[in-house]
Amino acid sequence: MTTTTPFIESEVESSGVTTVRTRVAAAALAASAATVGVLLATTPWGDRLDSSSDEVLSYDRLLEVRDAAWSSMLLDAFAYAVIGLTVGLGVLHLVRAKGRVAALVGAVITTAGGILFAMGGAAFATVVWFITADGLPTGAGTSLVDYANDHVGHLMGVDMAGFALVTLGSLVLAAALIRARAVPVPAVAAYLLLTIAQFVGLPGRAMDFLQIAMMLLLIGFAAVVWRRA
Repeated sequence: MTTTTPFIESEVESSGVTTVRTRVAAAALAASAATVGVLLATTPWGDRLDSSSDEVLSYDRLLEVRDAAWSSMLLDAFAYAVIGLTVGLGVLHLVRAKGRVAALVGAVITTAGGILFAMGGAAFATVVWFITADGLPTGAGTSLVDYANDHVGHLMGVDMAGFALVTLGSLVLAAALIRARAVPVPAVAAYLLLTIAQFVGLPGRAMDFLQIAMMLLLIGFAAVVWRRA
C-alpha cells in the first residue's frame, strides 16, 4: 500500500486538474460565444460591411458609430480568437479515439484562424477610429477612406483570412465529432449547414441572425464539454 497510495493520489490530483482546465476552457468558449452573439444582436458598429462592394467603407457611416465601433470591434476580435482556441480544445477533450487526428488538425487551424482574425480585427478597428478622429480634417479622413477602399486586401485581408481558417477548421472539427460520435450528430450537422450558409450571399441582418444561431450552438457545445470534464 505504501507504494501504490502515492500513485493513486497523484492520479486523482491529475484528474482534478484536468477537470478544472477543461471547464475553464468550456466557460471561456461559452462566454466568448455569448459575447459575439450579443454584439451581433445589437450591432454597435453599425450595418455590416460588404467586402464585395466598390466602397467598403463610408466616412459618414463610420463617423456615426466611431467610439462604439472601436470598442465593440476590439471585443469581437478578442472573443473570436478565444472561440478559435477553445472550440478546438473542447473537441480534443471529447474525441480520444476515432477522429483524434482530425480533431488535432482542426484545433490547430481554428487557433491560427482565431489569432489572425483578432490581429486583423484590432488593426481594422484602430484604423477606422483614427480615420474619424476629431483632430483630423474631414477632407483628410475622406481621402483615407477612399484610399482604404482602393486597398481592401490590406484593409481586411488578415481579418478575412482568419475567418476562412476558423471556418475550415470548424468543418474539420465537425468531421472529427461525427466520426467519434462524441456529440449528437444532428447538432453537428446543423452547425455545418449554418457554417456553409454563411457563403450563400445572405443580406446583412440575415447573416447576423445566422451567426447568432451558430453562437448558440457553440454555447450548447461548451455545456457538453463542461459536463464531460
